[in-house]
Amino acid sequence: MTAAASSTPSGGRRPGTWADATPAEVRAVLAPESAAEFDRQWREALSRAADTYDLTVVHTCLEAWRRVARVTVAAGGHDGYRSLRSTAATALEDREPGTPRVPWREVRGDLGL
Repeated sequence: MTAAASSTPSGGRRPGTWADATPAEVRAVLAPESAAEFDRQWREALSRAADTYDLTVVHTCLEAWRRVARVTVAAGGHDGYRSLRSTAATALEDREPGTPRVPWREVRGDLGL
C-alpha cells in the first residue's frame, strides 16, 4: 500500500484527528485528481492571503480539504473516495430537483425523533 492510499497520513496521525492536520498531511492521503485540485486551490489561497494580509482564506481552504482527506480515509482510500463521489453524482443526477429521496417522516423515524 502506498503512503497516499494508507489509512493514516505520514506522521502517524490516526483517522478522526484531522482538526490540526497540516497541508502536507492532508495532501498525502488525497487521490491524485484531488491532490491536483488541492494544489491549485492552496496556491490561490496563499496568493490571496499575500495580497490581502488576511489568512482567513488559507484557513478556510485547509479546513475544506481536511474534510476531503477525512472522507477519503474513511472511504478506504482513493478508490473508495472515487466510488463515493460517483455514487453521489449518480444520485444527484437521478433525482428530480427539490424532491427528497426519502420521505421526511422516515428520516425522522430513523433518527428516533
